[in-house]
Formats: sequence, structure tokens, C-alpha cells
Amino acid sequence: MVSNDIHAMLYSVGVSQCYRGYDYFITAISMIMEDSRKLHNIQREVYRPIAEQNNTSVQNVEKDIRTIRNVIMRNGGADMLEEMTGCRFRHENMPYPKEIIEIFAKYCKRIAEKP
Repeated sequence: MVSNDIHAMLYSVGVSQCYRGYDYFITAISMIMEDSRKLHNIQREVYRPIAEQNNTSVQNVEKDIRTIRNVIMRNGGADMLEEMTGCRFRHENMPYPKEIIEIFAKYCKRIAEKP
């Protein structure tokens, strides 16, 4: 389960539920938390089930998650991602959608494992 911290973090960088990709992104994070091997074939293992649940295409799911990534990066999220990973992210080297999903999934797992 995605923690309330993630919702607050997303909101702090301008990502709210008004974006269609918001729920897709949260669902993708949850799926990767359950099985990180799904990252190896993200279109089939993550995007397709999300698309089927929402009566849309795999391409739309990926595009909407890219929009979430773009909003994060545009609104100061690069610093947040650096804090989460220890790596620098800037507009010229934005993470791919599956990378940002992985970053948030790993962060959620770390939060969940803390006593």
C-alpha cells in the first residue's frame, strides 16, 4: 500500500488527483512494491493491467504517467528525488517513467519497513 507520505510528497510538487495519471501512478507504485520484477516488462506487466482497468490504452497510461513525471520535475521535484535516491536529476536527464515508479516504490517500501 502506498503511504500517505507519498500522496503528500506528490501534492507538494504540484501533482494532485486532478491529473488522470495520478491514480495510474499510484497503482503502478503499488504493483511494483508487490513485485519489482514487473519493471522488466512494464508495458505488459503494469501499464496493460492499468489500461484494462480504466478502459484506455497502454499508450495513454504511459503518457499520463510521463505527465506526472514532468509536473514533478517542473515543480522542484528533482530535489525531492535526489533526497530519495542520492542521485541528481535535472531536466536534461529526467528519469524515465519506469524509473520514477521504481524510485517511489522503493521509497514506500523503506517507509513501510521502518519500525
